[in-house]
Amino acid sequence: MSVTIGYIVGSLSSASINRQVLNALIALAPQDVTFTEISIDALPLYSPDHDADMPPVARNLKAGVEDADVVIVATPQYNDSYSGVAKNAIDWASRPWGQHSFAGKPTAVTTASIAPHGGAKAGALLRDILEFGTANVMERQLNVHVGEGTFDENGHPASEELRAEFEQFLDAVITHAAAQPATV
Repeated sequence: MSVTIGYIVGSLSSASINRQVLNALIALAPQDVTFTEISIDALPLYSPDHDADMPPVARNLKAGVEDADVVIVATPQYNDSYSGVAKNAIDWASRPWGQHSFAGKPTAVTTASIAPHGGAKAGALLRDILEFGTANVMERQLNVHVGEGTFDENGHPASEELRAEFEQFLDAVITHAAAQPATV
């Protein structure tokens, strides 16, 4: 069964450790799994003034979420919460009123942080926001503590234990997509 995984990198950093985590997941994916980035880099701050005529980048965001079988949202942990750019993307996806692109969408959350907990609190808060919009959020969450030696020179998880954790998360995401069809 082929699966299309859309993903949102909730960091604008050129050295994003969340992007590293997603790249590692992509490298571990089976051949019948396609990853598509849902870019949020150029999204302006959300304002209801745009609901009647959304900018193309916002329409592309909504279409990317809706077209994917499942969406992974990756976020860093900033000030004990998820990133503002991730929240802005969800705000755009939820508009105009009654047209929430995440409604019923199988969704997964991953976090990466230099903190020992790997951004777990940011992920939990992000889950709450996605569930408020009735996203079908997978119970399992991948929280990665990133430090020296987390990834090898090819960007893959450096330890067998971490590689297994990535593979189990990816398997759960694929299963979640198949078991929970979107109702968008």
